[in-house]
Amino acid sequence: MRLYSQMRFVVLVVGLPWAVQAEDSVAPPPVHPGEFLMFDSLGKVVATPTNDIPAGLLPPDGLHLQIPTSARGISEPELLRHRLEMGRLKQDGFTWFPAFAPPLAPYFSGIDTFGNSAMLPGPLIDSTPLDVWVQTVKYDLSAYGLKYSLQQTLTFLNMTGETHGEGTLGFYTFKWAGNWTVYSSSGGEEAGWLTWEMEVKNGFGAGRSQSAKKNLGTLTNPSNVWSGRNGFELPQLAWQQSFARGEVVMIAGIVDQGNYLDANAYANSGRGQFLNSALVNSMVLPLSSYNPAITLQWQPTREWYGQLGTSVGNGGPGQMPWDEFSPEYWSMVGEIGYTPDDVLGLGHGVYRVQPFIAQADGPLQGGFGFNFQQRLGTHQPFGVFGRFGVGGSTVVGGASAQIGTGVVMQAPLKYVGLIEGQPNDAFGVAMVWSDPPEVSGQPPARQEWTMEVGYVFHLTPLVRLQPDLQIVWDPAYQTQTDHAVVFQMQMDVSW
Repeated sequence: MRLYSQMRFVVLVVGLPWAVQAEDSVAPPPVHPGEFLMFDSLGKVVATPTNDIPAGLLPPDGLHLQIPTSARGISEPELLRHRLEMGRLKQDGFTWFPAFAPPLAPYFSGIDTFGNSAMLPGPLIDSTPLDVWVQTVKYDLSAYGLKYSLQQTLTFLNMTGETHGEGTLGFYTFKWAGNWTVYSSSGGEEAGWLTWEMEVKNGFGAGRSQSAKKNLGTLTNPSNVWSGRNGFELPQLAWQQSFARGEVVMIAGIVDQGNYLDANAYANSGRGQFLNSALVNSMVLPLSSYNPAITLQWQPTREWYGQLGTSVGNGGPGQMPWDEFSPEYWSMVGEIGYTPDDVLGLGHGVYRVQPFIAQADGPLQGGFGFNFQQRLGTHQPFGVFGRFGVGGSTVVGGASAQIGTGVVMQAPLKYVGLIEGQPNDAFGVAMVWSDPPEVSGQPPARQEWTMEVGYVFHLTPLVRLQPDLQIVWDPAYQTQTDHAVVFQMQMDVSW
């Protein structure tokens, strides 16, 4: 009862439940070459014996070549760091298109690179013929430095409280993001790689031109896995350059800043986590995409890092970066992060402070954000997260002030005794409060509240089912109803 009481306090009041009983931190054992590495839903690395992995999913040239994609927003665990370092020792001197990614500071490793493993731990169905083909292609391409994540979703949505448009929508999305390491110098002192992100959305019927956000008149987007337009988009195409063995990294080109700034291991993607836009990235921070930008990263110690992202222009989805280029639109967002391996015996946590200044064809304004994630015990299946921000009305990303916080639980069906295993399943509950920006000449919009309850069910190594329920009170941009309900069923396929 004490634990459930603390969970309720976190969701409703916002804060860290320091009263949770602390547990002794246990250092991870050295990784054995016969273990397959994966990450579970809390961002913890899972080392699985090869006997528990279908043979078709193992690297043909040895398990030392298998590299999982790190959970975004965590520091690289020692198990993974050890395997990568052992692999780099076999790369002599200057290397073109190296198989192993260059060394990076622990926090940047999780947001700057991808692995070569598609599968996730403990699905209901161990393997399908498609899994073997997908995994073989990833292994083959990674031998030449090419690593990627290809994600597809099929979503059906039903809502009540819409003021116009249809109450039922459906759509398909495709997202391909990756990087191609072009070279690494001797010892990995310097390295360069190409990074990209491309997306496609195809709506069915009314889903081609309508959205839950538009039909409900909400400030937040209940289905942030897709944009409001059909067709092809290129949010990012940039060059990344590392120095001093990855302690310093520069990203320059067309940059989706949300890929680097404001990361969070528990709430940072509509594909396998929360679907509401305020729980994917802060809607206060002016995080740019589709525009020319530079992001600088520096991690002088394992526990402290800093980032600074700046962009120019007002381009949007489906536009070329020079179409809306104007020096009257620019932003600069900073992030200082503290990433201790253990906080009061609770386990790994990350705490981020995010000041910013920007201009959007008007006065220079600024703001401030805070983002945290924290495990609730090294052996407990819970984690807590939160985002808070406030900023000038003309430059914010969508809300002048916003609070979003929640709790996630790993493998709930296991803990209630229904299904053994399923370490990548997750259950989450979150609350969001949003204050709309003021618009000159218009009456103030309503402050909006949203609650989201979601579950992620790991069906096969590549497929997850994601039922999601959201209740919105006082939709910001319409007054015809006091609440709306949105239910979504989404299938996620990740390669």
